[in-house]
Amino acid sequence: MKQPAHDYYDHPVFHPNRLRLKTEAMKKLNEDLHRWLWTGATGGLITGGARVGKTTALLELSNRLYTRAKVAVPAYYVSVPDRDQRTIVSVFRHLCWSANLRVKRNDRADHLADRYVHFIVDKAVETGCSNAVLIVDEMQRLVASQLNAFAELYDKLLLLDVSLTVIFVGNDPECWRLIEQIETSQYAHIHGRFFTQGLSIQGLTSKAQVQSCLNQYDKLHYPENGPAYTEYFLPEAAKNGWRLSSLSSDIWRVFSSYKKDYQVESWGMKYFTATINTLLSDFLPHHGVEQFDDDMVHECIRISGLVPSLVRPAS
Repeated sequence: MKQPAHDYYDHPVFHPNRLRLKTEAMKKLNEDLHRWLWTGATGGLITGGARVGKTTALLELSNRLYTRAKVAVPAYYVSVPDRDQRTIVSVFRHLCWSANLRVKRNDRADHLADRYVHFIVDKAVETGCSNAVLIVDEMQRLVASQLNAFAELYDKLLLLDVSLTVIFVGNDPECWRLIEQIETSQYAHIHGRFFTQGLSIQGLTSKAQVQSCLNQYDKLHYPENGPAYTEYFLPEAAKNGWRLSSLSSDIWRVFSSYKKDYQVESWGMKYFTATINTLLSDFLPHHGVEQFDDDMVHECIRISGLVPSLVRPAS
């Protein structure tokens, strides 16, 4: 049954940041993050094209990290802003802001660093876990010298018996200029500490992965005791046994034409969910599932912004 009008647009399909689909990339990321934690890695690098779903996957998994002893590991997130002044003090300032800590204009780097260190130590005592994870998103906006701020945090926390693992997240290919700098002898101490582990994340790369995601639309419920996503928007069709996952072959075939024409390695999750959400909440309810065709998918892909984000068709 369709939800009351005042609740209808609260559905996760209308709020992409609340939509959490499990993918092969997320499974691999979960495995690698725990391997890094359990083997004592002090850092790692995660790369991927823009809008493949790196941040969404990390934010989802950050609440489910644990030690070998099944103790929950606190995780902290900061997104690096683009600024004219790229200094160590600005790194500590943004870290404090991300934790809602007090920041004054005249705070020095050491004051800010100590404030953030004490914040993490307090959380370690509160949670009973001597491990902590710091996720640094948009790391391509940093300059190499700013990475010393994270080495300082690691050292200070280690003296207080807290092991910090710093996970850097960067857009491919923008981050590689910085990575090349870090690989020089001048930054050997940074590379050895944070960049010996790495993982590249892709979006959807096969029909099977598309079908797996569409299956979740057929099985996830909103509200928790309410209808499945597909039934929420297409109650009559769902009642008659129709499922969104039945379109997986056609949807993948249409996307494959963009994959070929634009030499796209994968279907980024942001573009995929925008396409499917539009199809499910707008086109199919308006036109009916029996009117589904390739043109409908093409239009939803256009609305998702995939094509404008690409440079040019392959020659």
